[in-house]
Amino acid sequence: MTRNSIFLGLVTIFVLGIGVGDLEAKKRKKTDQPEDMYAQFVWPPPPDEARIQLVDILDERSDVEAESKFRRALIGAGPRSPYDHLKKPYGVAIDAQGRVLVTDTELHALVRFDRDNRRMDVFGTTGASRLGVPLGVEVASDGRIFVASSGKGEIVAFDDMGDVVGVYGRGGQLQNPTDMALHPGGEKLYVADSKAHEIVVFNLKTGKRSFAFGQRGKGEGDFSFPTALVFGPEGDLLVVDQLNSRVQLLSEDGEYLDSFGDLGVGFGNFVRPKDVAVTADGLIMVTDAAFNNVQIFDIDFQLLTFVGAGGRGPGEFQNAAGIAVRGSDFAVVDQLNRRVQLFTFLSGGGGE
Repeated sequence: MTRNSIFLGLVTIFVLGIGVGDLEAKKRKKTDQPEDMYAQFVWPPPPDEARIQLVDILDERSDVEAESKFRRALIGAGPRSPYDHLKKPYGVAIDAQGRVLVTDTELHALVRFDRDNRRMDVFGTTGASRLGVPLGVEVASDGRIFVASSGKGEIVAFDDMGDVVGVYGRGGQLQNPTDMALHPGGEKLYVADSKAHEIVVFNLKTGKRSFAFGQRGKGEGDFSFPTALVFGPEGDLLVVDQLNSRVQLLSEDGEYLDSFGDLGVGFGNFVRPKDVAVTADGLIMVTDAAFNNVQIFDIDFQLLTFVGAGGRGPGEFQNAAGIAVRGSDFAVVDQLNRRVQLFTFLSGGGGE
């Protein structure tokens, strides 16, 4: 069986099995570009019915602040800030207002792109709020922004204005935090401590460490450099177990439930999995920095389709890293191309 026939078979599964929700494709464009500038970048490719489309690409301040080619030229010609361009983005989140938040390990900052209001903000660059090496980022339902500052061994919480409102893991409680997930109940913060090969849980209100689970190994519930985690719609925890080339499903107490993926180059396998996101419909999306794509699985861990390939063009990646989903939209960090690519589910697959 050829690779193309396998892919078409997976697409058929995706089309038939994907959940259908009342979704709205948010196709906000730069006003100085054709409205359909990314219309040709869809998955699966023709002649199959398109289910996912590239919507936008963000890599600099003018992508959101420019209202015309003239304005873009003025911004480009004006005094330059060190934060005008992404340099080495890593993590990404989408807040309730549709703003795209990106951590950048070379800028040592959190960058927020607001496409609707044509604004770009930068957090974590001065004083007590200064970030070390920012990696994962997540936005709480109340608007607080949590960033894994691996250089300082802390999780830093910002308010909407960029002021620090909480710090978790001080005093050496974390070796190398890479990502965090807020418990659906709103009382606990789960942190992937990569070098410690464990998940550390903090009381969200008091900031105190509650418990931890995991150890280095290859067994069920063991980890080898866990990099990312997210809670699914049913309240279970998905953890990217990077060097074991798998994603594990655990209870909120750390009990092993299931896993999927293995080291390999075939469909559904991983080489360097980096991040995981889950749609409201239960689709699981995993980035792989070696494959340079996003693999999409159903709730039974069956591969449905994938998006992307290695390259520098639209819809292609060089070191696919962070991923975030909100509603029918999702964002993927294209690290070595120094940008974030935004996609939307055209019908089904996202949920609200």
